Amino acid sequence: MSNRVIDTLNAHRTRRNFTDQAVSDETLATIVTTAQQAPTSQYLQAYSLVEVTDPTVRQRLASITTKKTVAGKGRLLVVLADQNRNVQLAATPTAKRALTELDRFMGSVEDATLFTEAMVMVTESLGLGSVVLGSINNDTQAVIELLNLPALTLPVFGFQIGYPATTPERKPRLGLDAILFKDRYAQPASYQASLTAFDQQLHDYYQQRGSHARDEHLSQMTQEALGSSAKRHDFLKIARQQGFLPELTELSD
Repeated sequence: MSNRVIDTLNAHRTRRNFTDQAVSDETLATIVTTAQQAPTSQYLQAYSLVEVTDPTVRQRLASITTKKTVAGKGRLLVVLADQNRNVQLAATPTAKRALTELDRFMGSVEDATLFTEAMVMVTESLGLGSVVLGSINNDTQAVIELLNLPALTLPVFGFQIGYPATTPERKPRLGLDAILFKDRYAQPASYQASLTAFDQQLHDYYQQRGSHARDEHLSQMTQEALGSSAKRHDFLKIARQQGFLPELTELSD
């Protein structure tokens, strides 16, 4: 089975290196306005974007994300969970309370996530490349200060786009039997064998790819991922400082 959407997703690669060709304002506007058609919880559209053009700020964000390419070519956006706008639209104490509690906090993060993935799809359908940077939250407070973010906003992702300078190999994904269950969560008898086979496939990919080849296994990558969580222990505290999750204060009293 094939169509343009399936082909675009199957051709997905994370792109970090871009050419000198500039992404026009018109192209950026098309990407953003098309991605706005993505699902949004309760039609609140609880996200916003900040484009970062200041070289000094980009360099600081490159340091936070630990990716030198963030300071380089391509256009750089920061995707925000944003209930600030909605609180202004529904300017009553009851509405503000509802918009800042866990349900709408999660809704704003979900909105920002769906919107970002839609931007990835549109970007790649136009022949450009992109990278989503969850590492923007390695230092959430610094990003808030750098971008002068108001209350009830939080950075969720960095998003860098440009014309690809390289074409990385396609990274494998888990098989269906590892992620798709019927009626209840029940791992099939073949589950462990499937994980072992995928681990070998991933290992072969890392050893054979054209750049940054390394000896890597899925279990090692899972352990390495724990390091990023240590950098984000303050995220919940910062979310509360930004005005979200007022009910947590009451629960702790």
